[in-house]
Parts: sequence; C-alpha cells; structure tokens
Amino acid sequence: MKKRTRAEELVFTRNKILTTARDLFMEKGYRTVSTRDIAAQCQMTQPALYHHFKDKESLYVEVVRQLTIEIHTDMIPIEQANDSPKVQLKAMLMMLIENHPTNILMMIHDILNELKKENQFLMFQLWQSTYLDPFKRLFKKMADDGTLREGVTSETAARYCLSTISPVFASDSPFRTGSISDRLDELIDFMMFGICKKEV
Repeated sequence: MKKRTRAEELVFTRNKILTTARDLFMEKGYRTVSTRDIAAQCQMTQPALYHHFKDKESLYVEVVRQLTIEIHTDMIPIEQANDSPKVQLKAMLMMLIENHPTNILMMIHDILNELKKENQFLMFQLWQSTYLDPFKRLFKKMADDGTLREGVTSETAARYCLSTISPVFASDSPFRTGSISDRLDELIDFMMFGICKKEV
C-alpha cells in the first residue's frame, strides 16, 4: 500500500477528527463531549487535535457546517421533483430523519446555549438556509395556490413543521409504535388538516 504524503496525512487526520467529533456531538450533545474524548477515540493526543482545530467550539462549528452542506445537497432533488405538496413534505421530512444524525432541537439548543455570539449567528444562518428555507419555499407555493389557511405565513408553517417532527427523531424509544413513515403520515395529516372538525 502506497504511503500517504504529509499533505494527504493531514487531510486524512482532519477528516477522522471530524467524523469522530460528529458521531460524539450528535449522540451526546456539545456540553457532554470533550476534546479529550474525541482525541482518545481518534487515538491521538489533545495537542495533536488542536493542531487541526484550535478548540472544541471551532470543531463543532465545522461539524455542523459540513452537516448542513450534506443536508442542503440532499434537499435539492426533493425540491425540484414535480410532486404534490404532501408527497414533497413527507420526502423532505423523511430525508431529514434518515440523514440527520441527531434531534434538530437538541442541536439548536446546543448552538443557542453553548457557542459564542458570532458562532451562534453563523449557525443560525446555516440552519435557516439549510432547514427553514426549503420548508418556507414549499409552504410559499401552497400559499400562492391558496392552500394555506388565511393568516398562516409560510415561515410560521415551516417553523411549526420543523418543531413538530422533533419527537420522530427519537426513533429508538421503546414506547413508540409503528414505522417512522407511518408516524410521519399521521403528523403530516395533523399538520395539514388539523385534529378537530372545522366549524361551519
């Protein structure tokens, strides 16, 4: 096997750190994970890790940045498909649940409570463009078609939608029954049509 060059070795090590950090951060949350934990799993020293990332926060920011790039890429073909709003909404939500390694609300909590203000703003911009905006565009089309209830904005609908699916991420709970797909169908039905009969 050909030996890696110094530059290739640096890229390999950096990617290993990012992959390991992503797994730990997304499983346990920002506060619980230390750079010592990450370095130990990568079989390196903390100083060696700091050669690639100056601190835990900069490492977390890069993990989230890479994650949002992947989610954004996966969202594009779903948005471009010529499907009904209900089908498109389910495809977007299924992609997030299947590809996103953590509860979105836990990630937002970490960002709002653990990071410096400048990084919070950067993360907010990434979250908005990657998560919120695709749903806003979908609900905007529905508003333009006259499908949304009067007084409901595309942004309100998008924020409600993302907050509603948060429990579905806890797919390993022993108290949950039915497939993720079935649970999503139920949630989407409630989101789009409500749970009460409309008064005439």
